[in-house]
Amino acid sequence: MNTLPIIAIVGRPNVGKSTLFNRMSGSRKAIVDSIAGSTRDRNAVIVDWGGRRFELVDTGGIMEDAETPLDEQVGAQVDTAIGRATLVCWVVDGRVGLVAEEQYIAKRLRQISDRVLVVVNKIDEVSHIPEAAEFHGLGFGDLYEASAEHGLGVAELMDAMVERLAEVPDDDETEAVEELRVAITGRPNVGKSSLLNRLVGEERAVVTATAGTTRDAVDTVLTVQGHTYRFVDTAGIRRKGKTPNKADRLGVMYAERAIERAQICLLVFDATAGVTTEDASIGAKIEKAGRGAVIVFNKWDLVSGREAEAKELELDAREKLPHLSFAPIVFLSALTGRGMKGLFPRIRGVREQQLLRVSTPDLNRFLETAAERLPPRARDGKEVRFYYAAQTGVAPPRFVVFSNRARFELDATYPRYLARRLRETFGFEGTPIRVAIRKRGRSKGQ
Repeated sequence: MNTLPIIAIVGRPNVGKSTLFNRMSGSRKAIVDSIAGSTRDRNAVIVDWGGRRFELVDTGGIMEDAETPLDEQVGAQVDTAIGRATLVCWVVDGRVGLVAEEQYIAKRLRQISDRVLVVVNKIDEVSHIPEAAEFHGLGFGDLYEASAEHGLGVAELMDAMVERLAEVPDDDETEAVEELRVAITGRPNVGKSSLLNRLVGEERAVVTATAGTTRDAVDTVLTVQGHTYRFVDTAGIRRKGKTPNKADRLGVMYAERAIERAQICLLVFDATAGVTTEDASIGAKIEKAGRGAVIVFNKWDLVSGREAEAKELELDAREKLPHLSFAPIVFLSALTGRGMKGLFPRIRGVREQQLLRVSTPDLNRFLETAAERLPPRARDGKEVRFYYAAQTGVAPPRFVVFSNRARFELDATYPRYLARRLRETFGFEGTPIRVAIRKRGRSKGQ
């Protein structure tokens, strides 16, 4: 799926891995917090440095003794990242110095020492460089002193990385492939990470029964039947006031950003729990951002009397999610795989509807019919005339109707009426529609 070389950032908890990831990627993609263990999943981004592109992967902290099942899953994610990496960037803490835990990590990495670069982080001043010398005792050759927080030494580290990467031929065709960006959104603990794992066919995201396990927005690229998808598993979105710490609050913020940069959002529900007011809030965020949407009822394997329950859940969703009345609904089980085959056609179908264009003649015939069916009314009771309409964009489809009156002079519900009629006439399943009404004076020929 990905021919780019991979550089994995590893190390024990709280040594600054995510800070280095953010610095190297030039983003705030990874969550940075003083609480050890803020990063749980593998988190990846494509980086271009010195004309060389590679995939940079942030990982959770390596611990010698896993105290919980979650710790074990985080450790498994780190093992996977190390196994796939072209290079491993091992980050240690220059302020704390060489500690016993580093010896455990050194033992794990020694068999791939030719692929390991040791980065002594938190060297904030040149005068602190001699303090890093003790890490030579780990036996991994050259050390790279850096301060991820302040950027010192990071450019030199990245230069060293690209020098050691194998030559990767340019692939113009890969560059030209359209990636369909899909955000997996929803409340905590509805099965978003389980859905991602089922889609990818591996344990890509950490999955536990604890609500809020995922904090970072995690990207996974997947190619299915010639189509390339970039799935983003996000932290569960809670209402304000229900986020207990900084890392969780940042997780919610990054989930909202994931919606913004996605083209289509899968809004995931627990089929055993139904639709809540929090779900409606997430639906409103998706519609406001103009993103396509598919409503996914997960955990379908736990629902008895499925046919009757499906109808009830669909009615409930349509009633409580007015912002997503246009979204198709899929019932599936990420655990068993039931219903998964229908998800990709739905996603592709929504994308096609997002990009749908209506010819100008068809659009103006539609406008004439719609206005005859429900004549537009001005608030002051004077005549409203529509001259013509034009489609001005896609994803979401956008339309402008030129009139002798401005939008604020018309009944406020009329643009919604036109959007509803557009959907009935042309489709646009799964995507919001934007309708603007603009005032335009008559030309001399009118």
